[in-house]
Amino acid sequence: MSSPAPQSAVHWFDAGRACLGIVLGWLVFSLGWISADHLPRDGDEEGHVGAAELFLGDLMRSDWVAFMERLWVGPMGEYPQAFTAGVGAWWWLFDGGQPGHVSVRSICLLSLVVAAVCTGRISRRYVREETQGVAELTAVVVVLALPLGNGLTRHFMPEGALVAAVAASIWLAHRLVERPGVIRAALLGLSIGAGLLTKQTFVLVAAVPLLWVLHRMGRSGVRYGFGVVLSTLAVAGPWFAQNSANQLTYGLASVFGQGDGGWWAHLVFYPNSLVLLGLGPPLAALTGIAVWRLQSHRDRRGLWLGAAWLVGGILILLLVPKKYPRLMAPLLPGVAIWIAIASSRAIHSHRWVTIGGVVSFGWLGLVSMVDLPLHPPRPAIDPGCPQVWVRPPSPDDLGLSAVAELLRTAPPGPVRIVSDPPIPCSIQTTHDWSAHLSPWLRRSGQERTIVFESSAAHRMVIDWEKGPGEEIAVPTLGVTAHIRDNLVP
Repeated sequence: MSSPAPQSAVHWFDAGRACLGIVLGWLVFSLGWISADHLPRDGDEEGHVGAAELFLGDLMRSDWVAFMERLWVGPMGEYPQAFTAGVGAWWWLFDGGQPGHVSVRSICLLSLVVAAVCTGRISRRYVREETQGVAELTAVVVVLALPLGNGLTRHFMPEGALVAAVAASIWLAHRLVERPGVIRAALLGLSIGAGLLTKQTFVLVAAVPLLWVLHRMGRSGVRYGFGVVLSTLAVAGPWFAQNSANQLTYGLASVFGQGDGGWWAHLVFYPNSLVLLGLGPPLAALTGIAVWRLQSHRDRRGLWLGAAWLVGGILILLLVPKKYPRLMAPLLPGVAIWIAIASSRAIHSHRWVTIGGVVSFGWLGLVSMVDLPLHPPRPAIDPGCPQVWVRPPSPDDLGLSAVAELLRTAPPGPVRIVSDPPIPCSIQTTHDWSAHLSPWLRRSGQERTIVFESSAAHRMVIDWEKGPGEEIAVPTLGVTAHIRDNLVP
């Protein structure tokens, strides 16, 4: 009779099923959060939604040529548009409507799932065969528990999609190194090109880990690297060539910071943001333990990959005067490599995975339901309103849906707004209330012009100062709107 398998080789779970269960549980929680959140979008986020709406319009008219032209070479401002094109196509599948609806907004969650799966596949390559399941599951758990990653993928932000693009490119780079081939080189180039078309900062956060992985190809890397470059240029080259002037202006603008902070304020910005906002205390502690364990091990390849991914990217971002916590989001899966390898080498690894997962997801649930001071003060870096991505859901849409419903049966024509209320930084970085009304009405099927001066052209008035009129309370702003028809006594 054969001897029993060693404890390290005993599979107390099916890793594939466990990963699937974790992903499905995370999706249920994330969809629940999205369905409970109705707060109007941040100014930057609304800009991305506006760009996606242009792609939606192309598809609504069945103008696929315009869609592809807008994606590939069209002038769309500072950013390339792979992310907004994807959102617009998904939005089109649901026949338009409000982008905040859970069916449309949920597309952004896919980015973190892709990043988790790709990071899990990468982590398998740095452990023994009998512990690959543990490593993969650990990496999936870590990525799905990242607070900043969750915050961004609950919103229409390209940095969330960039998390997936970077992880996918690093995974494809590993595949190319393991078995070089033309097809694998082309796939890597396509992934890099898609990342560059998601946001140009892809090069800042992906360059160091990609170079670290690909340098192991030696001389053959030159031949296949040429194929990678060609396929990258085929995907992203036309847009950057057509928009080179705008990109030069964008790059020069990033050279100059907006605050008056000294070198120390810039130096500690990302490390400070990393612990509370990026990882959260549980994952930060697990990262420290993992690095301590790995640095004494003879095989340090995984340690160096995580360092290239996280530390290498942060060092590059530190050189850019403009600093935002969201820029470091694509770097965070690098810690999953460290934690996955360390957990796979631990005695009773399943216990560590279970405890670490429960604590990490517990912290994610806490910051998703309770308003905690996670964002470090940053007036020395950027005096503007801080963008808050990790927060509890807000059921208050600031009265926009109620106003739209009242105006649906009102006489046609412009709508006058009296005393437009500002939306303070304490709620989120955004425009005044009227800026949200016009797109909300348009997406609900009402085309109305917003005016602020009295004229004969309008009948409907939204008065934030006094009545008479139908009252709509906005508790989040502490004000009440009075909607009335000027011709009705």
